[in-house]
Amino acid sequence: MKVPISWLEDFVDLPADIDALALNLTALGIKVDSIRRGGQGLEKVVVGEVLGIEEHSRSDRGLVVVRVTDGDRELQIVCGARNFSVGDRVPVALSGAVLPGLPGAVIGRKPVAGIDSEGMICDAMELGLAEARDGGIHLLPSGSPVGADIREVLGLDEVIFELDITPNRPDAMSFIGVAREVSVLTGGEVRLPDTSLPASGASGSGSVAVTLEDPSGCPRYQARVISGVEIGPSPPEVQRRLSAAGVRPISNVVDATNFALLICGHPMHAFDLDEVGGGEIVVRRARVKETLVTLDEQERRLDPEDLLIADTSRALALAGVMGGLDSEVSQRTKRVVIEIAYFDPPTILRTAKRHGLRTEASARFERGVDPNGIDFAGDLAARFVLEWAGGEMDPGSVDVYPDPILPARIELRPERANLVLGTDLTKQQMTEALAKLDLGPTDDGSSIVVEAPTRRPDLEVEEDLIEEVARVWGYDRIERKLPSGTDRVGGLTREQKLIRNVRWILRGAGLTEAYTSSFISSSDLERMGYPDAHPSAAAIPLVNPITQDEALLRPSLIPRLMAAVAGNVARRRLTVRLFEVGHCFRRSGSILPEEPLRLGIVMHGPLPRTWHGETRELDFYDLKGVVELIVHSLGAGIPSFEMAEEAMLHPTRAAGVSANGRYLGWMGELSPDIADTFDLPDRPLAAEIDLDALFEVAHDTIEVNEPPKFPSVLLDLAVTVPEEMASEEVVRLARENGGELLRAAGIFDVYRGEQTGEGRKSIALGLEFRSKDRTLTDSEALEAREAIASAIRDRLGGEVRG
Repeated sequence: MKVPISWLEDFVDLPADIDALALNLTALGIKVDSIRRGGQGLEKVVVGEVLGIEEHSRSDRGLVVVRVTDGDRELQIVCGARNFSVGDRVPVALSGAVLPGLPGAVIGRKPVAGIDSEGMICDAMELGLAEARDGGIHLLPSGSPVGADIREVLGLDEVIFELDITPNRPDAMSFIGVAREVSVLTGGEVRLPDTSLPASGASGSGSVAVTLEDPSGCPRYQARVISGVEIGPSPPEVQRRLSAAGVRPISNVVDATNFALLICGHPMHAFDLDEVGGGEIVVRRARVKETLVTLDEQERRLDPEDLLIADTSRALALAGVMGGLDSEVSQRTKRVVIEIAYFDPPTILRTAKRHGLRTEASARFERGVDPNGIDFAGDLAARFVLEWAGGEMDPGSVDVYPDPILPARIELRPERANLVLGTDLTKQQMTEALAKLDLGPTDDGSSIVVEAPTRRPDLEVEEDLIEEVARVWGYDRIERKLPSGTDRVGGLTREQKLIRNVRWILRGAGLTEAYTSSFISSSDLERMGYPDAHPSAAAIPLVNPITQDEALLRPSLIPRLMAAVAGNVARRRLTVRLFEVGHCFRRSGSILPEEPLRLGIVMHGPLPRTWHGETRELDFYDLKGVVELIVHSLGAGIPSFEMAEEAMLHPTRAAGVSANGRYLGWMGELSPDIADTFDLPDRPLAAEIDLDALFEVAHDTIEVNEPPKFPSVLLDLAVTVPEEMASEEVVRLARENGGELLRAAGIFDVYRGEQTGEGRKSIALGLEFRSKDRTLTDSEALEAREAIASAIRDRLGGEVRG
């Protein structure tokens, strides 16, 4: 928000040191982003008069060739805008100018589509008066002297504060609001503008009627009628001040509403009353397939949730955002109705976002203006209209306010404030601080009571008043103290520690952590090939998604991780090993969804090539090793793997993962169809582990054994078992029957052939035996191996091979 210092001085006395004022305002919470002095960068911009306009004969981009004079000579300038006519006064940047809105660019004579251009006719953004282009040249007051310095004409030769107002302080988005903050620093009084009005004409209720069909979207609506206005330019000083504040002057009536807006912070809109069908204003929601052409000449398809200002037959404006083109004030307007309303902030915010519109009005309405400041704002705007455009105003106004909004009563306990702030302020000091903010504090015995004015929607609870006391007292004056006592020592929860361990282990295993969005699209799920009955196919839709690509809550981590793999592969990063820890979302029997904590792992591509060996493609067993590492490292024992039937996995390279009798998740190679969908050259691998389940069986402390003092005895055992027998069952039985001497058991070979017989397979086990207190003899180790072989024969129908 731009605040010209000379205009601010109308409302409060300012100190001589403007730089110190800016620092103090920032410390108070009203951040001064920058201070602009004297129209920097506009030294070579002057007032020009348009002498002629011709079509550019060599361009198909709609360019025109404009003849302008700067008072000394005639210039030829190629221009892309068309919102001006012969005789208009326009800002002309001469050769050598460096404009604030075009940093680094030097204006000079250069050919544009084959015709020399000797300067530039500027818009508001190029002059530094607006943050974005508004569609046309910034027209100057008609009486501006040709050749005059643009800084003098637009009042840009003064000091201007650029303020960054936080969303919770809509009261500070006005000159009066800023003046109140300055008065806190200086102790000066705030001067309010004169809002007295002459009374004349007919009854206010006879000229226009107001119907609130949606009082929740518009709790209060006031209309004032002024007849007999003469539309024309505003006084030069008004135009100069508006330009300095970053607002383009339009006409006396429109400028009056904008002028009042800047002063009091309440947006208003002027309609041509003769264009209001039936003389009735209706505040309602949009109808299905209803459209509106707004002031920017864009036809907008309205949403049924959009709040509208309408008449008896059509929409007139997007409430709180932008007016309609058909009902705008024009040169033929004789009767105007001034709208001063209070709209529901979330409604305006959603409407503005839906239509991609950000206006001075929406920026204030979406934060929350003062519903009880409407009378003051309306009187001020009406006074300006009567002064600058003439006419007579109907006495009173049409004011529909079915459920008045009352100030919030808040109690502040001084001892609570001192406890929160770490201060020793007295009740009197706190009362004085709140009084400086014009909050009207009163003493209620042990507490201070404030009737929070409705201009301050941010004041709701006691902590808000504590913050106000801290602001006024000064954060820099609050002594730094460490909290007393020993009962406030913090620390990580068990889950946080385990999550850190998971991340540390996987990074150590060579994987890279990924962070993907919790929102996905239906196409992400379709690419994974989930069947309709699969839990991950039933994603929860968002009510108000940012985009259709993020319209669902993710039921699984894998879809977005696979998209990340595909993105890397498309950029020739073929070897990808990613993991992510995050919450997924599943439907539950209550309003809120279940949010299980998951670990997702994806792998793809070849292992890096080395000088001492051939490269190979990552496979099922690489992924299995990572899963085993995680489970074992968290003290959950040795995981077991069983054949799994997951629709998106390869039918023979998929497994369910369990530990200590608890199912943890699945892992395997994704099906070739999914690999083709993501356009992957190698086979993709994926695993998803339920960390909630894993943490339940994990041990917080892991037992560490000292290095063995005695050697191990290594023996092999080859057994044949039925083909359908799971290899995991053989290993499990070996571990159960190997006794206390067995230290490790694993499979090192699987053979199928004539020697095993039809329908059978040979499994070769590697067995390690060791004693804690002595060197084993061969006979002891062989006896332990025989116990394993006997169990396999008796319980699995196995045969020991010689």
